[in-house]
Amino acid sequence: MNFTESLDDCQDLFSPRGGLSSVVKDFEYRESQMKMAQSVSEALDQRSTLLVEAATGTGKTWAYLIPAILSGKKVVISTGTKTLQDQIFLKDLPFLSQNIGCHFTYSMMKGKSNYLCLHRFEESLRQPSFEGIEAENDFEKVRSWATRTETGDRAEISPLQDNAAIWQSVSVKGDACLGGQCPAYDRCYLTRMKQDAAAANIVIVNHHLFFADLALKDISYGQILPHYDAVIFDEAHLLEETATQYFGTSVSTHRLEDFARDAEREFRLFKGDHRLCLEQIKRTLSDSNHFFHHFRKGEDRYRLTLQDFSEEAISSGKQLHQSFTLLSRTINNLPSKSEGITHLLERIESLSNDLRIFTTAGEKDKKSESAKSGEENNLVFWGQQRKRGIFLHASPLDVSAILQERLFEKEIPIILTSATLSAMNHFKFIKEQIGIKNAEEVRLTTPFDYETQALLYLPTHLPNPSNPTFSDALSEEIMKILEASQGRAFLLFTSWKNLEAVYQNISGRLPYLCLKQGDQPKQYLIEAFRKELSSVLFGTSSFWQGVDVDGETLSCVIIDKLPFSSPADPLITARIESLARQGKNPFMTFQVPSAVLSLRQGIGRLIRRKDDRGLIAILDHRITKKKYGECFLSSLPPAPRTASLEEVKSFFTELQGGP
Repeated sequence: MNFTESLDDCQDLFSPRGGLSSVVKDFEYRESQMKMAQSVSEALDQRSTLLVEAATGTGKTWAYLIPAILSGKKVVISTGTKTLQDQIFLKDLPFLSQNIGCHFTYSMMKGKSNYLCLHRFEESLRQPSFEGIEAENDFEKVRSWATRTETGDRAEISPLQDNAAIWQSVSVKGDACLGGQCPAYDRCYLTRMKQDAAAANIVIVNHHLFFADLALKDISYGQILPHYDAVIFDEAHLLEETATQYFGTSVSTHRLEDFARDAEREFRLFKGDHRLCLEQIKRTLSDSNHFFHHFRKGEDRYRLTLQDFSEEAISSGKQLHQSFTLLSRTINNLPSKSEGITHLLERIESLSNDLRIFTTAGEKDKKSESAKSGEENNLVFWGQQRKRGIFLHASPLDVSAILQERLFEKEIPIILTSATLSAMNHFKFIKEQIGIKNAEEVRLTTPFDYETQALLYLPTHLPNPSNPTFSDALSEEIMKILEASQGRAFLLFTSWKNLEAVYQNISGRLPYLCLKQGDQPKQYLIEAFRKELSSVLFGTSSFWQGVDVDGETLSCVIIDKLPFSSPADPLITARIESLARQGKNPFMTFQVPSAVLSLRQGIGRLIRRKDDRGLIAILDHRITKKKYGECFLSSLPPAPRTASLEEVKSFFTELQGGP
């Protein structure tokens, strides 16, 4: 099919009396959807980069899926969340394959850890090592499911908790995977997934898998994805964050403990004299604990400077390297080895190489400005403590040059779309973040009538968020709003501290079901919120985006304050310092645009359909009192604004059909 035919077919499908109108119940022609589909078709044909900001209600998923299908190219669709990935694969593509009159094939790829490892599962059957009734019950769930699954995808086991220990024992683990040497390779779900993807026209992945693949290609270590002709990024506002993760390096106590646990299991299953190996594994684990102890600070996330890489820390790191060397030598001296034991040698090499980045960090030129600030070769060193685990990271300060070279200089069409790509009405910020030099740009305004569907409440009487009295005042203001809205609200917080403070202040006083992030898995909380009309959901971080609840159940979104990233975050701090050294204003060129995009994501939770109505409350007076507040105000939807609580009450009285 040539481009003209493809574009004509696309227009025929989306037109008011076109193909979709005859198969989609209550089909609505959307001019913005048609415009986006045409732009995507042109970009695919001209092998260009396209940025499309498509407001909620545009119908952007079909506006890129249908042109991709009609293009005849092999297209990778990358999403920011597994929820959207599943929706496209399980709902959108099956429907389109049956109704648009064009034959195509499609597949879905997820990261290794989402799939059952038959080799590890069968080992667990032979030698169970689960303690406690909960672990045994979880194993029974997995065993029952394993007899009937065709994909091995853990998403099929809905009763299994996200953090279930059993899944860590039976899933495919990145560096523990035996690959082609695995005795279960021919039956492996990963093998089948890759074969399906190689044969498909449309391959659905998520950003994590896409950038894991791009990073592997960067170090000439192979690839995960099949060859593709074009890529479409949905939820593209998440690209910079995800790329930063995958173009960095990390080591952790968990990774070392996983290695030791897997190594001990391999030797227990192997017949032969391996006492020396087991003893050396214990010594290696002891040396690991000693090394990581030097970086324990009792904080969640913290910057690592040269002072943290003390002589004692470097010395213990070298001792850990020596332990790995001795373990490798001991394993090589075994008269015979299983495939699993042989693979341990590859894991030792990978761990040693990653560890070396941190053990050599303290040996850099201490006189250089970059070394003093903990930056070398565009790397920021930082640590993270999760319960008893210590994680050390070396993350790129800036991924724009990496992505420009590895992705955007490829001669393939690349389409990036999201409801929030622009800040202050232009794409400059996102382009600089991810290294786009030249791109076509399209902004599609919302089809919703915010003038009649929503009200913006921007009170001016609350104290500054930095004031110690803010959380108490915030709590009382939220109580008044929830009384007017009769619950039915998302409370979106910029920090766990604010969330916990407000939850403690008001949850016991509210006559509604209160749901708090962290108490249950995210999807369980959202489903409970949907079912209980007057419930209130307290959320932070991930609840600001990717949550889709329509109708009367969600009639109010309350945001505690402007979502500036914490300057205490090690990556944020490093980027602020770097911009200042370049003579730029970090606040206006980085912190404000980032916060604008985050705020727009949070606001986007409210109006999801044409018949939705509700209130958006931003309880931070800086939006109207500070000069930079104009940057936020210009990005708000075109809804009426008020600072009066009485108007809020009147709005809800009318909404609820009162006098």
